Amino acid sequence: MRDAAVALIASGVSVGVVALVVLNLLPSGLSPLRDPVSQYGITRFKAGYRVQTLAYGLAGAGAAIGIAALPRTSRLAVVLCCVFAASRTAISWFPMDAPGAERSDTGRHHGQLAMCAFVAVALAAVELSRTAGHDHVGGAFGAVSGVLAAAMLASLIAMAVGRRAGSGSFGLVERIFYLSMTAWLVTVAALLASR
Repeated sequence: MRDAAVALIASGVSVGVVALVVLNLLPSGLSPLRDPVSQYGITRFKAGYRVQTLAYGLAGAGAAIGIAALPRTSRLAVVLCCVFAASRTAISWFPMDAPGAERSDTGRHHGQLAMCAFVAVALAAVELSRTAGHDHVGGAFGAVSGVLAAAMLASLIAMAVGRRAGSGSFGLVERIFYLSMTAWLVTVAALLASR
């Protein structure tokens, strides 16, 4: 079960990262420093955005399966990974509203799914840091999970503050969140592979 979980995480993260890099390099007219990743979903490159969301959903499912297979497992971490996986999988079918456009139901659902995914994965990292540190094998992984959880939570706060203040760096902060999230998924895979 753990080997399958590692394979799901590795394939999901690999495809998700490649999709993100390609989206950031395409001539979309979007700025990685200013614009949210979700904005690719309302451009002609929306297929690449969907690939990225589905890939991270797959990685989240792998994390849920793998954490469930640990000897000292946290049901809360498993549930949070499932929420993350489901939210990432569904989000590209609910595109964000175009900047300056009137708020739509679809755009509201997009925001709710994004918040569910981001908060769930950050809290899963907090929970794994708490439970993985109870044995000598997981201690280092628990510490790394705690650092990455802090980075994700700080990024979430910075995104919220930046959005309200009209900061032009939302895209950069969100990509820092993505980096922390990706590093956490890789940490989970490494923890599972070490068992």
